Amino acid sequence: MDAVITVRAATERDLLEIITIHKAAFPGFFLTMLGDRFLHELYRGFLNDSGSIFLIASQDEKQIGFVVGTTEPHGLFKRLLISRWYAFILAGFPGILRHTLQIIRRFVAAITYRGEKPEGLEKATLLSSIGILPQYSGLGVGRMLVEDFCQEAFSRGTKHVYLLTDRLGNEVANRFYLKCGFLLESSFMRSGGREMNRYIRTQEVK
Repeated sequence: MDAVITVRAATERDLLEIITIHKAAFPGFFLTMLGDRFLHELYRGFLNDSGSIFLIASQDEKQIGFVVGTTEPHGLFKRLLISRWYAFILAGFPGILRHTLQIIRRFVAAITYRGEKPEGLEKATLLSSIGILPQYSGLGVGRMLVEDFCQEAFSRGTKHVYLLTDRLGNEVANRFYLKCGFLLESSFMRSGGREMNRYIRTQEVK
């Protein structure tokens, strides 16, 4: 019989495993290129923020996936910068040097990101990132994490959960969010020509 997959709140003791999962799930991505120290500061910041929802999935005591977001998306990264701006700069600088100074603009954008919440929505929670170890894909871990994340958000008074993902070359992720009960709210172009889809899931009224 396959081992049971469980989901619980992440803690600081999980940070090393979270970074390992992130690097395996997002090889070659911008945040991954900034290095372990930057990822440690980023996810530690999420863990310590009052609006954070941070869940981790385990099987046989092995951490295999995580999902993270915030009920206060507009102010999260501003709060992180105010409290730990020097740590983010020091942690990210070696990665910037390794991958040329051309990514400085993307680095600044990453640490000042405001969540791009849909206009007119109150009490909306941002699902910021979800990562699964590749060898555990297809086992329902992602859907379990997303469902638990949404239910936690709704239990805190949120009416909507939203997320952003790339529109092009990203068919698997786009199909995944539709299967998880999200609806495509809009598509738009970010500065630099990156096309994005924004999905939203609204709490069902019973």
